[in-house]
Amino acid sequence: MDSAPLLQNADGLPSPNVMQDHPAFLRASHSPWSFIPQNILVILRGVVLSLVTAVVILVLNYEIHEQSEFSDWRIVFDFANISLFFVFLYQLKTFCWTFTHLYYPHHHDRHMGGLEGWLIRRMSLPKHMGSLRKQFYFTLFYTITAVFAFANSTIYFFITRQHKSDDASGEPQPEPQPPNGTASHVWAPYAEKTPAAPFTDIFGEGWFRAFIILSLYAFGSSVMVFEILVLNSIRRPWTVGIHLIGIMFLATAYLGWAAFGHLVTNYYPFFWLDKNEVGSDEAITLYSIGFVFLMPISEFFL
Repeated sequence: MDSAPLLQNADGLPSPNVMQDHPAFLRASHSPWSFIPQNILVILRGVVLSLVTAVVILVLNYEIHEQSEFSDWRIVFDFANISLFFVFLYQLKTFCWTFTHLYYPHHHDRHMGGLEGWLIRRMSLPKHMGSLRKQFYFTLFYTITAVFAFANSTIYFFITRQHKSDDASGEPQPEPQPPNGTASHVWAPYAEKTPAAPFTDIFGEGWFRAFIILSLYAFGSSVMVFEILVLNSIRRPWTVGIHLIGIMFLATAYLGWAAFGHLVTNYYPFFWLDKNEVGSDEAITLYSIGFVFLMPISEFFL
């Protein structure tokens, strides 16, 4: 039969005529390095997931109990929190896939019942892994997770930290530093000021606040760098253009989510969304365009 090679195999994978590669789901469950076997990869993913879970809990506890003039609902609108939550979801999913792929590779044939069977099915790789639509959704989620993490770090360390703000835009913000020197205020304009030590806005108020700041703005991107280099062998998707459109669409959707969050909580996730900070609606528009176009630029690091 001439059309037989185009039919899917019994395991749900397409024939070699359709796709000359392993599905992205399997590549997420295999390290690119031959010296990292599957059992070690499961341990590594378990350690990473444990660290991410602990960081998410500590950050959430800090933000809930932090003194703020805004409602606790501000947490769900903050870009740093959203990007960290995406990292958590991705690490949870890939750990489950890697674990069941190693220890329960043929669970579909075993007809496992009860709670154990339901849990294994929930944790296992999807059926019909050769589905291009399913692969597209997963690779888009993977790309969004990495891009949001990289963009979050870039925005904070190169834009937000350089801006002196009087409000609480961003979470948490560097506190204004007291003036140096003991001269009278009459001679203050003429007094020589000792420059502040670098990174005092991060490390100048105790180790725990520094830990929270680094967890929000550096930890997620560090995890995704480790993910890309060590934990998975996912290749760049063929549909790069569609991925770029999807990334920019979701970045734009976040700006809408942030605007809605301001209506609900009066909280700005970024200082450049506040007209009082940047001076005009045109400046907000330019910052927003830069935010949207930063996302596809970050994708090229994948």
